Amino acid sequence: MTLSGTTTAELLESAKWYDRSINWNARLARELPVLRDVLGPPGVGGILDAGCGTGRQAVALAELGYGVTGFDASGPMLTVAREHALAKGIDLQWVAGTYEELPKKVGGGFDGVYCLANALAAAGTASAVRDAVRNFAAVLGGGGRLFIQILNFGPMREERPCLRGPRIVTHDGVEYVSTRLFQFGDDHVDVINVTLWNDGQWRHVGSTGRLFPVEVEALGRWCSEAGLTVEHTWGSYARDAFDATTSVDLIVVARKSG
Repeated sequence: MTLSGTTTAELLESAKWYDRSINWNARLARELPVLRDVLGPPGVGGILDAGCGTGRQAVALAELGYGVTGFDASGPMLTVAREHALAKGIDLQWVAGTYEELPKKVGGGFDGVYCLANALAAAGTASAVRDAVRNFAAVLGGGGRLFIQILNFGPMREERPCLRGPRIVTHDGVEYVSTRLFQFGDDHVDVINVTLWNDGQWRHVGSTGRLFPVEVEALGRWCSEAGLTVEHTWGSYARDAFDATTSVDLIVVARKSG
């Protein structure tokens, strides 16, 4: 099983595989209305996708008239993002870098910054997350809004074991089934992804990553320290009030003064 000369194991670790493993129609239908309401109409400052991955949200918002800059630490993710933009005939700015490098890489004056799908938690440590929030604030113009969405890690910590999935993808007639196991330490959570498939015999491949389990109190404090006022704390894209014990997501909307 190969794709563009890659082995199966390489494919399952690739940005292209990540991109095809997500139901983007459903996800964008859930995310875009909320992002548009929070960010407001397209403005001259543009918006920043901080952790854009394969660029699906950035391209979709550009189609709606926003000037979007996509920022990510992964070169392969940005390559796929560029391919999506090219396929739609959209010219976006794509910038490679870490959150630590954000202000010098993208400048400032953005009307809005958004960071979705645990991209902030992937900073890995409390200090790195705090500094990322500070840099998000630094690149916002006065009155600009920050939108952050991550998992609500609190109730997940109590699950034994904590599993998510499955996520199912079919490629060349073979069904691939992936699940994620979250293992919590005091100040981190290791995410173990296992994909199983049968192409005549059962096979599997695994990968690991590490997140910092951001909590609502800390995120609110770091926003305040960065000069941001928290306007909303939601538990999902349905904009229900955040409940630390039951909400699946933690969504924070904050505004920069001025």
